[in-house]
Amino acid sequence: MIYPFYTENDSLLHSLDPRVKIIGTAAGIAALMLYNDPAVLIPMFFLFLLVGRLLGGVGLGEQLRLLKPLLPIVVITLVVWPLIYEPRLKGLLFGVSFAMRLLTFALLTFLLLMTTSQRDLILGFVRLGMPYEFGLTISIALRYIPTLYLLSRNIMDAQRSRGWEVDRGNFIVRAKKMTAVLIPLLVASLKTAHELSIALESRALGASKKRTFLYDIEMSARDYAAVVLVLVLFGLAVYLRYALGIGHVSIYN
Repeated sequence: MIYPFYTENDSLLHSLDPRVKIIGTAAGIAALMLYNDPAVLIPMFFLFLLVGRLLGGVGLGEQLRLLKPLLPIVVITLVVWPLIYEPRLKGLLFGVSFAMRLLTFALLTFLLLMTTSQRDLILGFVRLGMPYEFGLTISIALRYIPTLYLLSRNIMDAQRSRGWEVDRGNFIVRAKKMTAVLIPLLVASLKTAHELSIALESRALGASKKRTFLYDIEMSARDYAAVVLVLVLFGLAVYLRYALGIGHVSIYN
């Protein structure tokens, strides 16, 4: 099954049109790609944390908890960059940069999913000009992030109840023990994808090229103002990066 990820709330982000949030998420990810300086990326990460807390009503602890599964990748990034780039200190800084990019990408995605229902998300993509099938595919793909997370957590809890201990032994021993989670997770993922395909076929997805919607979305003046604000902030990020040269450190020098 696809686990629910959207949480009901009366926050400002929840009330915005899904197209605004999709554009804002895309602009935020694009802005992150402009910079590779930790002095810029770290404040941006905490800024988005505050946006989720103040505008989305999502607690800081909840946001950090969702990012917890990414910690192994973050650690690997921090370890690998100093090994492949000299001087080591600068390599560590680049490791921090790419780790913060990863965490912020995930944070923006989680905020979009937590403040937008799947129905509104698909409608948002469709109203932006994307074919319904593509919008549904993107929505399902985004929903698989929390689905796989919850599946892995349930599998790990089940294996611990059977005496599975992953905290003991060296790195190689722990990696071998993780097969007790990865194999059931792979099987569960394939089963979920199969059940999803059956559900879509049972609803005759794609039988008609023209779709109608029981529920529709409409932009308000506040939504247009939010889009303008997002575009202005993105333009400011581009100006700071290319006009003032802020936030970029050359890797190849």
